[in-house]
Amino acid sequence: MTRVLFIHGTMTRYDEHYKQTFATIRDKLTAWQATTVVEKFPWGEYWGATDNPPLRSIPGVTRDEHDLFLGGASEEHSAADDGALSEAVMLWSLLYDDALAELRLLAARDQANDTGAQTGASAAVGAALYRLADDGPSAALAVLLAEAELVATFGSASRWAAELFDGSVPELQAALLAMPEQRAGEYVRALARALVAESMRRARTPEAYPPTYADHALRDSLVAQLAGDLEADLSAVTDAEEDLGVLGVGAWVGMVPAGLLTGLVLRPFRAKLTGALLRFLGDVLVYQAKGARIRAEIAQRVLSGPPTVLLAHSLGGIACFELLREREDIRAHVPLLITVGSQSPMLYELGALTTTAYQGHDSVVQLGPNFPPWLNILDSNDLLSFQAADLFAGTVRDVNINSAQPFPYAHNAYWRNKQTWEHILAALAQPDHIQYQLR
Repeated sequence: MTRVLFIHGTMTRYDEHYKQTFATIRDKLTAWQATTVVEKFPWGEYWGATDNPPLRSIPGVTRDEHDLFLGGASEEHSAADDGALSEAVMLWSLLYDDALAELRLLAARDQANDTGAQTGASAAVGAALYRLADDGPSAALAVLLAEAELVATFGSASRWAAELFDGSVPELQAALLAMPEQRAGEYVRALARALVAESMRRARTPEAYPPTYADHALRDSLVAQLAGDLEADLSAVTDAEEDLGVLGVGAWVGMVPAGLLTGLVLRPFRAKLTGALLRFLGDVLVYQAKGARIRAEIAQRVLSGPPTVLLAHSLGGIACFELLREREDIRAHVPLLITVGSQSPMLYELGALTTTAYQGHDSVVQLGPNFPPWLNILDSNDLLSFQAADLFAGTVRDVNINSAQPFPYAHNAYWRNKQTWEHILAALAQPDHIQYQLR
């Protein structure tokens, strides 16, 4: 029997999202080994910072601002796709905040093309969107919408997209009506992304969000199917089948004046990014004040049963690392430490760890022979994840995955990721061999 204690990280409370995350972890581990016992330790519910303050001190945040939601997971990708994924992460970081961000950029780029008359491509695309709103999705699209839990919001979002051609957002209407036929495919894909992003936004609730915030492959399949459906009977775009990249933004975003770009997309995104960092900082500050008590509670749970694997996310990884550094009796009871999206290495370099003082720029901390094997999973898109192997000497393995989700969503985008679980399950099977697994 394997016993695993899950210690969550920052910005987490005992809500529907936590329950979904824990269920995913439990299901993955028991599918691997039916006798695995998975236990939870929701410390944030009792010792976390103030839950979801409105953060109205951030410029641009209003009283009716939607709360920040952090996505869950995504699937493995090919290394050959890294460039496209990076571009997609950039785009979706904007679309999650403003579904019209890409269309605003297209309008800024193509404003010189406005002749005042509607092009044939524009009329065809607008009519296709109205048919979608009136008749509903195709059978293939309906299957994906059900899987994405977006059926309830897709209909209203479709009409919202169609009404853009009628001037519901005045600054976009001229560009949509003047849509160049040679770029109609680009506009169709931008409209498809906008419609999916808006459907996702409408489906969010304070305690849960649709799986597309977690699974980029499902999200992108929705966009591809929707764009294909819109283009199916549009003769104006039949010759525009060349690969325009994930978004078509990277090639021309530099042509948009910096002031306009900031006003359209970057300044609004500041509220989301700053909000995520402040919520992270809030729990870190609380941990600095209450960390000893949190570590004592974890220690009590570890010693209450058989040897226990510590599976820790974000700030939970800091607490577990420090507990293992300060308590030899705990080290003897923990066969494996797994940290995911955690900040122990960064706090060590800042001299901010309670149990491990910074030893200088060229030094390496000796964890000691009785420190358990440590698997540290990070994501280059997650700005709150850091590598450890260059700073700590011992059985330490860094694994860098790619969720293809933008920050801050990437911070929770680990638990349904295929790569994450390949490495976790391999480490559970042979903790002492983590440095040699899955190279």
